Amino acid sequence: MDEPRAKREPNWLIILGGLLALWLVLLRFLGPGPPSDFNVSERKAPADYDWTLHDLDGQPVSFSKYQGKAVFLNIWATWCGPCVREMPSIARLANSPRLKDKNIEFVCVSIDDSIEAPRRFVVGKEWPMTVLHASSLPRMFLTDGIPATFILSPDGNLVSTTIGGQEWDGENVVSELEKLVAIPPKTTKPADPEAPES
Repeated sequence: MDEPRAKREPNWLIILGGLLALWLVLLRFLGPGPPSDFNVSERKAPADYDWTLHDLDGQPVSFSKYQGKAVFLNIWATWCGPCVREMPSIARLANSPRLKDKNIEFVCVSIDDSIEAPRRFVVGKEWPMTVLHASSLPRMFLTDGIPATFILSPDGNLVSTTIGGQEWDGENVVSELEKLVAIPPKTTKPADPEAPES
């Protein structure tokens, strides 16, 4: 006759379900939120526009085309969970009525190994951002982690850097970007035709 078991075996499905529920609660309260200290009022350094990227058809795009505009530059990859999670909030920010038709560009640059990955990722998404691909990054935009977001002012300065996933469509971000687009673009003084040559 078999002796009764002294201990009951744990029900692994219940334990896994409990751990999943705990993870979801932690993600909700400790996960990405709006960047509370987001501020674009301090100019940090002249931005680097000497950079060639590719659109999702493989055509070259010079980053210099964004000079004179505010730029919300997001470095991401399709294999990066936090990058993918923050994309809808970037789309909502780009669609903000307070920023639409203003002097600002939302540029999301994929660093996936292949251009095919971001091309497949955006299929069916009606996002207002420009999605490009880069095989390398300028030193200014190199980072230890992604997603990484760099904000450039119309007068050509890097004014904010944020590493890690965020909820970008918060009121504080919209207000700061409204201030940013009001900065006049940097203009180069034309040569005086009357000035004598030296």
